[in-house]
Amino acid sequence: MVIKKYEGDVTIEIDEDKCTGDGECISSCPVNVFELVEGKARVTNISDCTECGMCIETCPTNAIKHSSC
Repeated sequence: MVIKKYEGDVTIEIDEDKCTGDGECISSCPVNVFELVEGKARVTNISDCTECGMCIETCPTNAIKHSSC
């Protein structure tokens, strides 16, 4: 299942089937957009996203997609 969060022009998708909950996105995000919830990464603070792309680069399973209009 893919969980999609968006605010304004920013959209972040997390594929729960690929997410292993290792937390790399959490530790690499400079503005704390993610949290670990029930063993999976969740977007909990999308309004602070700076679109740096670190979450995408560090996710070992390519479970995160990020886009903006």
